[in-house]
Amino acid sequence: MIADTFENAGYFPRECSFSPSDWGILSEFWYPVALAEDIEDKPVKVRLLDENLVVYRTSKGFVVAKDLCVHRGSPLSLGWVEGDEIVCGYHGYRYNMEGKCTLVPSHPDWKPPSKLCLKVYLHEERYGVIWACLSDQPKNAIPDWEMEWNDQKFRWFSWGPIVWDCSAGRAIENFLDNAHFSFIHRNTFGQESSAEMGAEYKLEPFEHGLIMDFDYLAGNPADSPIKGTDQLQRHMNRTLTYPFFTRSRIQYPEGKEQIIHINVTPVSARKSQLLFLFSRNFDHHVPVEDLLAWEKKILLEDKCYIESQKPEEIPLDLSEEVHVRADKASIALRRWMIKIGLGRDFTA
Repeated sequence: MIADTFENAGYFPRECSFSPSDWGILSEFWYPVALAEDIEDKPVKVRLLDENLVVYRTSKGFVVAKDLCVHRGSPLSLGWVEGDEIVCGYHGYRYNMEGKCTLVPSHPDWKPPSKLCLKVYLHEERYGVIWACLSDQPKNAIPDWEMEWNDQKFRWFSWGPIVWDCSAGRAIENFLDNAHFSFIHRNTFGQESSAEMGAEYKLEPFEHGLIMDFDYLAGNPADSPIKGTDQLQRHMNRTLTYPFFTRSRIQYPEGKEQIIHINVTPVSARKSQLLFLFSRNFDHHVPVEDLLAWEKKILLEDKCYIESQKPEEIPLDLSEEVHVRADKASIALRRWMIKIGLGRDFTA
């Protein structure tokens, strides 16, 4: 697959950290860029694939656009929103939701030319998340969280978006890896005696990703929110939606379920925005702050290792690293990356 097959062929962000081919491929996927609740009365700057975007709220919904007023190159995120239009803070130029300039205050009677417009990107609000695609023809699907989103028994909470110093590929590969539970997470839920369980999982492909299914006997230390037992039998069902989103459904005894959504967005080749969303049908009496503190403790154990991996990129030549049976999910991910045409040393 070559870059000129893509709608964005010919466009390349200034000072981009990706190769033109990789950027063209990655630009045709949906990514979560913000939580809807974080976008209030002011425009917010976000970064996706080395492209600066502005996200803002109107009475009719959200807008995601290139963070640039083409008059003199000022970031629109420095401006404000008024009457469902974004106003450039430099000269007061106003743009409607479609990106059309509606007013140049210094020349109020002048009809702005069509060139004076914003680049507005495809976007959707779903599950309280704002998703954006730099192309009008996305190659992936927004992950399906309908079950827990519509079930009133589940309580939701989140962490992020936050930026980690890692490639999106290395990050998502970690969250597909079951064999690290017993070691990286030995101070939270990992048990070395359960290490072999991490290799024994079923893996099935589907149109937009992979599904894995396995059991893990987890530890349960005193600071865990789940009280009353030293160990917890987990049945885990995890879905990877390409390119960088996982949904892990964890079933405990007595009908208790926890679902963790991990969404990795490539900010640049070696920086990633992570958005973690959690939902569970139990422990509603436990303060969200306590639940979140526990989840952060686990995820910061991951962060330490992901940010220190060398090379930062995922080698797509499978002969460059050693693989075992437990790695079959990450091998499947790498083969998909090769199939869609990402470069040999893909660093996203």
